[in-house]
Amino acid sequence: MNREINELPESILKTVRHKPYEVTRVGLSGAEVRVYENFVLKIQPHSATSVNEAAFMRFLQGKIPVPEVVLFQTQNGMDYLLMTRLRGRMLCSEEYLSNPKTLFEKAAKVLHMLWAIPAKDCPSDMSLSYKLRLAENNVVGNLVDVGNVNPSTFGAHGRFKNPEHLLRWLIDNKPAEDIVTSHGDLCLPNIFDCGGETAIIDFPYGGAADRYCDIALLYRSSKDNLQGGYGKFYSKFDEKLFFDVLSVTPDRDKIDYYILLDELF
Repeated sequence: MNREINELPESILKTVRHKPYEVTRVGLSGAEVRVYENFVLKIQPHSATSVNEAAFMRFLQGKIPVPEVVLFQTQNGMDYLLMTRLRGRMLCSEEYLSNPKTLFEKAAKVLHMLWAIPAKDCPSDMSLSYKLRLAENNVVGNLVDVGNVNPSTFGAHGRFKNPEHLLRWLIDNKPAEDIVTSHGDLCLPNIFDCGGETAIIDFPYGGAADRYCDIALLYRSSKDNLQGGYGKFYSKFDEKLFFDVLSVTPDRDKIDYYILLDELF
């Protein structure tokens, strides 16, 4: 999806015309991200989740450090989200992975800032009734990348035969929910240390959801990053320290459930 500069909406061009940028790709959504000196432009096919991202970011303004939405526009089947650029370091940077306690403290700060925002005020419902419908759409549309999941999830030696089998299990084992304001994809690359202030990015699934949606994905991301899941081994993941710093008594069934749910996204 390489859009020439003159294909961008005129409203976007008024801000970024002739400005240099670098391009990165984000996840499996087909999004293209252009990083400018002071702005970030996210371009992706029109969807409910990209619309939600802009709305949720606006909702968080002034409540928790996030990029500022400069402009959101849909044109010719594409969504364009122009936002300010955060200046900081991701929590998956070596300096934090080399100091797990500091890493967990900064992540915990984000969680508790989110949980302090009344969920009833959220502009979107990301509870299981909605997320399971999204998961079903992904399964029916053959959008689940089975090659990009935990090896123990699918296949002859996995817990589930295929995404359809997992979806049925998730529906049949839906847990009770403790609804809070949730980021929806709280992994380490989405948390920034900006000069001592902890900020977050990337909110397609932000909204009112169970608190374990964030705890589970933060747990998985921290464990994978520390224990060499992305190359370098830093240290054994200290579960007790993780939950002590988060001030959370672990519900391991919910952690398992929400990690499995994420396999369908």
